[in-house]
Amino acid sequence: MQRVHRRFSKFKNFGLVAAVMILCSCQVNAVVTLDVAQSGAGSVTLNLIADSEVVAAAPNLADDLRFDDATAAGWVVSRPNKTADGGLQVSLKHTFDNAEQAGAVLNQLSGEFGPFKQMSLTRTGKDTDSTFTLDGILQVDGGLNAFADTRLLKTIGGAPFEENLKQAGLDLGKAMTIDFVATLPGVIERTSGIDTANTVTWRVPLDGSEQSVLTTSRNTAVRATVARLVASLFKFLLFAWLALMAFVAARVFYRRRGASRTPSE
Repeated sequence: MQRVHRRFSKFKNFGLVAAVMILCSCQVNAVVTLDVAQSGAGSVTLNLIADSEVVAAAPNLADDLRFDDATAAGWVVSRPNKTADGGLQVSLKHTFDNAEQAGAVLNQLSGEFGPFKQMSLTRTGKDTDSTFTLDGILQVDGGLNAFADTRLLKTIGGAPFEENLKQAGLDLGKAMTIDFVATLPGVIERTSGIDTANTVTWRVPLDGSEQSVLTTSRNTAVRATVARLVASLFKFLLFAWLALMAFVAARVFYRRRGASRTPSE
């Protein structure tokens, strides 16, 4: 197990926990959440949960995890903490300022073999009536190769712990799950995932097949539109009131002026 620990620092975020999971035939669940605001800004959160068997097999796992590359890339890492059932949970979060940056952040979680490919988010239209389009592919083509960096693969000549996986009689899909959850502004018009109150969920296939995430939502900011109409109406009424006051004041002025001239005539 000491050799396993020495290898941890070379793994990407998903692979940090996946390596131990494979060796002890346990379960790891990963959830990647995309939250988008009306402005197009938002955040991407990665939440990894390893069950208690993983922690039992590698009690020093929390200390062995390294996220230097992630923090250097702008990710905020929550300190690993134990779950109620004795497992381990790690969370990473990265914010973005606009829709275009969202795709770049998602692609940071992926390598050559997946699981996120060609991810993009676009926003078109006006502030009060905009359409968001999420596109990309969820795919892990290369098995465990998707969870190791390129230099590590070249060093060991193949996927990490692949032999252990074969000996355990497991496949990646039975030992790990990855869910992608996206919350977009407005109403979902179409999606390839499961839509629940504008939150769409996909299960990432781990058998090499592709899953499209093509989704569009239309956001009509009713409150903002009403506010603008009310503001315009208020301005019109204010202008009309000022014009009326000016007209009344002018009539009063001319009447008084006419009255003041009458005695002298």
